[in-house]
Amino acid sequence: MKKKILIGFIMDGKSGGIDKYLLNLLENIWTEDLQIDFLSNEVNAELETYLKKYHSTIYPIANLRHPFSQYRQVKKLIENEGYEIVYLNVSTAIDCIAAMAAKKCRVPRILLHSHSSGNDCETIWKRKILDGIHKFCRLFFYRFGTEYYGCSIKAGEWMFPKKLVNSNQFSTIFNAVDSTKFVFQEKIRHEVRAEFRLEEKFVIGHVGNFCYQKNHYFLVDVFEELHKRCPEAVLMLAGQGVRFEQVQQKVREKNLEDAVIFTGFRNDAYRLFQGMDFFLLPSNFEGLPTVGVEAQCSGLPCVMSDVITREAKITSNCWFLSLKEKPEKWAEFILAHRNEKRTDAQWVGNPKNYSLEHLKQQQRELLL
Repeated sequence: MKKKILIGFIMDGKSGGIDKYLLNLLENIWTEDLQIDFLSNEVNAELETYLKKYHSTIYPIANLRHPFSQYRQVKKLIENEGYEIVYLNVSTAIDCIAAMAAKKCRVPRILLHSHSSGNDCETIWKRKILDGIHKFCRLFFYRFGTEYYGCSIKAGEWMFPKKLVNSNQFSTIFNAVDSTKFVFQEKIRHEVRAEFRLEEKFVIGHVGNFCYQKNHYFLVDVFEELHKRCPEAVLMLAGQGVRFEQVQQKVREKNLEDAVIFTGFRNDAYRLFQGMDFFLLPSNFEGLPTVGVEAQCSGLPCVMSDVITREAKITSNCWFLSLKEKPEKWAEFILAHRNEKRTDAQWVGNPKNYSLEHLKQQQRELLL
């Protein structure tokens, strides 16, 4: 008889860290003896086709605007299918409805996994409202779980009581990367710099969705100050998102069009890293930024905002600056470290924690 596992919440298989983590999870643990199904607010046809080779089903459920409908749908699904494990991967405690339904159905194991440390909203008033709802839901969300996980300690503390995070009930599962894929290669560097005409340029890079979380407006302000001091500097921005056009407009207003490259969505970030000279991640919040780990694996000097967990620092070429500092201070710091050699970067964290093999072992222990 197959062991049945229900996993939430996946989007389209491409939208951020949780989707990437869940697809890795499926590939790592799936066997013919497992039935692994997913919850989603909408079914993506391409993802649905991909999951068929694992005999997995995506069940569409109502979003949080309709909590009672979501509760009834998840409860009925669990009752009909008899899942032994419900594994919920979330960014906010507001996503508590499915856990509540699983608790009501007396599912033996309910795993709650935090992947963030903030709410990503475009307006201040909406963020304040959602932060308030999150804080309220956080008071009882953990009571629906039996096991607790986070991509970092900070992500855990955002989602669960600090006392729980400091206990043996909580475990950290770091976002893993294939470090061999990001090893510096001079050949690829020349190819990328030729593709974007970056010869003799000092290339500052960023990879991520254009949204409040990633803080592109501040990033452009930093680059403006950097460009004043270093005219050969170029900013490479990879990604898409709700703020894409606004960021383009901000670049035009600052007359930086000739110095900023918008690559759009790329599935070859590992190649782009090779062509960069410095990586910036001035995020307003993160759980644990996989892209920052990837950039360091490529040897890039990195500057991150100091709201990011120090667990993201894995090499000696990574530093943290406050978002309260003026863009000028960031620009001066970058220029002071522009000559750091990527080949000289030393590991300061435990490389094993971020390896795919270690993640696979953790995931198998988690669900098998």
